[in-house]
Amino acid sequence: MPLVDPLLAHCGRARGRLTSALTRLEQGGSAAVVVTGPPGHGQHALLRWATTAAEARGLQTLTARATEPAATIPHALTSALLASRVAAPAPAPGDGPDALLAALHARPTLLAVEDAFRADPESARLLAALVGRQQGAAPLLLLMSTHGTPPRLPDVLARMGSGAGVTELVLPAVDEHGAAAMAAAICGTDPSVDERFARAAAEAAGGNPAILDDALRRLAQRGHPPVAEHIPRIRELAAAATTDHVARVLRTLRPAERTALRALAAARGVLDLPALRHLAGTRPEDEPALWSALEATGLVTPGRPLPGLEPATRTRVLADMPPGDRAALCGRAAELAHRAGTTGEDLAALLLDTPPTGHDRFVPALRHAHAAALRREDHAHAAACLRRALAEPQDPVERARLELELAATEALTAPEAADRRLGAIARTPGPALAAARVRAVDHGLLRGYTHGLGHALADALARAEDTEHDDLVALYWAAHHGWREETDPGTPRVPGLPRVPRTPAQAGVRAWQLARDGEDLAGTLRLARAALVPPAGRDTPLLPRLAACRALYLADDYEAADAGIAALLADVRRDRLRAGVARVLTVRAELSLRRGLLSDAERYVAEAERSLPPGGWHPATAPYLTAVRTAVALENGDREKARAHACAPAPAGTEGSAPWAYQLFARALVTVADDDLPEAMGLFRETGRILLRRQYVNPALLPWRSLAARTALALGEHAEARRLSGEELALARRWGAAGTIGWAELNAALPTGEERPAKVGRAVDVLRDTPAGLAHAWALADLAALELRTAHERPAAPWASDLSALITAHPSSRLADTVRRLAGDRGPAPSPTDVRRLREWATLSQAETHTATLAGHGHANRVIAEMLSVSRRTVELRLSSVYKKLGVSGRGELRALVRGMESN
Repeated sequence: MPLVDPLLAHCGRARGRLTSALTRLEQGGSAAVVVTGPPGHGQHALLRWATTAAEARGLQTLTARATEPAATIPHALTSALLASRVAAPAPAPGDGPDALLAALHARPTLLAVEDAFRADPESARLLAALVGRQQGAAPLLLLMSTHGTPPRLPDVLARMGSGAGVTELVLPAVDEHGAAAMAAAICGTDPSVDERFARAAAEAAGGNPAILDDALRRLAQRGHPPVAEHIPRIRELAAAATTDHVARVLRTLRPAERTALRALAAARGVLDLPALRHLAGTRPEDEPALWSALEATGLVTPGRPLPGLEPATRTRVLADMPPGDRAALCGRAAELAHRAGTTGEDLAALLLDTPPTGHDRFVPALRHAHAAALRREDHAHAAACLRRALAEPQDPVERARLELELAATEALTAPEAADRRLGAIARTPGPALAAARVRAVDHGLLRGYTHGLGHALADALARAEDTEHDDLVALYWAAHHGWREETDPGTPRVPGLPRVPRTPAQAGVRAWQLARDGEDLAGTLRLARAALVPPAGRDTPLLPRLAACRALYLADDYEAADAGIAALLADVRRDRLRAGVARVLTVRAELSLRRGLLSDAERYVAEAERSLPPGGWHPATAPYLTAVRTAVALENGDREKARAHACAPAPAGTEGSAPWAYQLFARALVTVADDDLPEAMGLFRETGRILLRRQYVNPALLPWRSLAARTALALGEHAEARRLSGEELALARRWGAAGTIGWAELNAALPTGEERPAKVGRAVDVLRDTPAGLAHAWALADLAALELRTAHERPAAPWASDLSALITAHPSSRLADTVRRLAGDRGPAPSPTDVRRLREWATLSQAETHTATLAGHGHANRVIAEMLSVSRRTVELRLSSVYKKLGVSGRGELRALVRGMESN
């Protein structure tokens, strides 16, 4: 048998049946076989393979291909078959059928006809007669190729069917096994082709062997092997091959078929049969044959009352048209749908392909489709719908509204375009657009986009009056003091906030300023509440309201803060501001963490990440998300996750910003948990330097001084611990919030002498009456540890039940772990000479061994980096790998392990 064309590698069953037919032909048996299937499934290749096989057996072969130009010439196909006979004389005019019959009587013959559906009527009748030949004639195997299921054939042949002895061979789509065989044959590789590649290749080609053959040959020409690494490339090549395949099929269509196919593509499955008939210009009596012909191409799928068309094929069919013709056709389709009462997504689907109509009657349908696409998370399509709506004439206020909605959608798929759009809205003049300008600035700043909007805001301020002017001033200072490092160079000077705010937005930002500075607790509460209560409502910009909420929980009014955040969250969701939703949820997670509601904090962080994945956050706000994620993971006892978050690098341009200080603080907490105290001390001090440079004085924001004092105490630096804790206590008392004072008094008590238990107990009592649940819980743990160490067993009873309740509520938390250690529930620490850890130590790389040894000797990460001439980030990554391989939880266990090994 001949070598198999790679195009037929998936057709083993069909080749087997034809082999059997050829054997029967040799033995005197006749048959008629139609090879069919979607275009490109290897019909012609299979006929050529059978012809070669017949010639190898010494059988007579007559082959021809029916063509469109010859379809009207009588006996054109018959003459072509005779002409294929080796050394056969040319038949005289008019005696083609007789000559063919004479040739078939000579000896057993394979008669192969490609594209039999194009046979001229006279030749088709002759082929039908050959199927029903009388017994006694020389054996004949009539092999015809076509496409479609059922096969597309001239009527005289189609009517015969299997009942008259015609066998249909439907060639299958190529699956992953066939794709692997084709890849091995074409790319010249070992037969065991990567299964993932084979599966992806078959899917990319849509099961079409011709498309896959084309794509694989292009891949081989580029020298790429069929491995998983090149799955993206085979997908690209298959898409290009599919385009070429559709173009080839389109060239085979009659004009009426091509027109009908294009009408189907433009209709997008929306138009009914009468409307489609109007669009395509077809007649009812022609449609059965027309739809049958189109279904036979494989480009459309059978359906009633209309055939279907895949989206990718629809795109390629329309792309084949001249642009002007395409726009006109799609415009007529949309108009027909509109007249028929089509609305919503169906109408919008048609409008996406049409040029602007010059009026706004289609805008409601496009907005409806935008909302529906957002609900199913199809943000690219949602944005396309609004862009199309904006191509129509709009009232300026309505246009600004659409632009704001589009910017919110683009923030997920094209954030830079969204930022430019918001800046353009902020610069659009006109008194009717005052509210739109404020919202544009507000939405951009809430996402974190401050660089470009600073200039747009200043431009808007130059023309603004009354409430717009006051709100823009508030937004400027909310962004400047809330999140930015400094104003943009060249930005015009913006007036400061008045001491007596004129709008709720100014009240919210002024409350944040007072809270940041740690002064005037009563004024902070009054202004923050004024920013959130009616009649403020939705008229108050979002960012100042968020600032007011943060000021409230710094002032210990957690209930009002949570209520304000809940209302704010409802509004940002209503406006579909996914970036704003993520930011507000993160603030809510921080508030829940402060309250000791660890499960809620974890849930809000997860919701924030679902609303906007961390990679989509603006660089200006991303470190804050990272900090909260780190702290929540750490308190929930997931140190590995906390360590991974803490090591995230600073986004470009954010070092020195307030959000970066939050991330450094969270990193310091993880470093303390890892028992790397010198490193933690450096991180706390750097956090403090950034905050003080930014005028963030209030210890309620981040208690870096008290935690640095605890670290200094553990390092034996008692004077420094007293200085830091005393400084925080003074600032806390100046601020006046009980939760901040209680935490500061707790930490100020730790470095003192014999009076420590009483002072710590008083701090615990202060915190018990505040909503600062996490601080109270850790204060209880401090009190428990202190009294257990000083053998004050009876005073321990009041806090025992409280800690027991906390452990029950959060059994895997860091606090629960600490309490269990105090109670001795965990037993003795693992032996440093444990056989398993010693064996795993041997698996460390040389670089990891050096780094682990230095860390075990107590050196800080910064010092290790200098000693090994690597970056501190490299040290952090190596130690994370060491902890994972050895199964140790941090520096303490690593230090014990190193000491144990060195003592043996």
